[in-house]
Amino acid sequence: MFKRFFALLTVTFLCFQAQAADYNIKGSPQYQAPTLRGSIGLRYWYSQNNSELDTGDLNWNTVDGVSSHTAEIVGELEVLTTSTFVRGYVGLGRNFGGEGDFYTNPSGDLEESALGYVVVDGGWRFASFANEMVRLKGFVGYHYLNDSIDAEDGRTVIEQTRQWHAIRVGLTAEGDISERVSWSFDVAAVPWSHTRVETWESQWTHGVETDLMLNLDLTRNWQVGVGGRYWWLQSNFDRRWVSDGSKAVFEQNYQRYGLVLESRYLF
Repeated sequence: MFKRFFALLTVTFLCFQAQAADYNIKGSPQYQAPTLRGSIGLRYWYSQNNSELDTGDLNWNTVDGVSSHTAEIVGELEVLTTSTFVRGYVGLGRNFGGEGDFYTNPSGDLEESALGYVVVDGGWRFASFANEMVRLKGFVGYHYLNDSIDAEDGRTVIEQTRQWHAIRVGLTAEGDISERVSWSFDVAAVPWSHTRVETWESQWTHGVETDLMLNLDLTRNWQVGVGGRYWWLQSNFDRRWVSDGSKAVFEQNYQRYGLVLESRYLF
């Protein structure tokens, strides 16, 4: 009897140990640090546009003092394990006011016209300082810009479409001023772009694009910001005069700059 009792006790103990081990393995909470973080939000950009297209001696096209109101959708996703990120924004808006001269003839006030653009960047964080209070990122990206001009001088209607397909190579610096206040600065060089003004095409384009933002965390997941943006794109168009066939180089200088307001949801 004693031997049977001892054997039963031994089997019961071993079964209890096995069950306890299984419980500890399956029941213990497993914690894993998040590998992704990102944001999605809305922006408003109030900007001014000035542009010139000339040979130095002949003014072919001048636009000055155009005001634009643009709404944007912006998003960013970062992989923390690899310090890589992808981000972008899409903007649609309207141009208002301004004056223009076309083909040496003053056109007077410009009509309303469309403005649209897409910017997509991808890159990596390669350095941080001051206990990660300041961070540096490099990126390569693509910028599509479509900016139309409509003008009427009472006799002639001028509709001109301008498009850019540009490559961006740049640097981002960002940092924390306090627990709730942060800043970011982007500067991108444009080493190449395919540019089109109506039927004219250019493969020779360079420029600079910058963004500066100051952000405030209202809650853990809600952030608002204010800042500025500047775009400068310069293109050359090789043409020939019909009269004698001689070469003429038209240079286009395009500038757009203004105030940016932002609201983001962080996740």
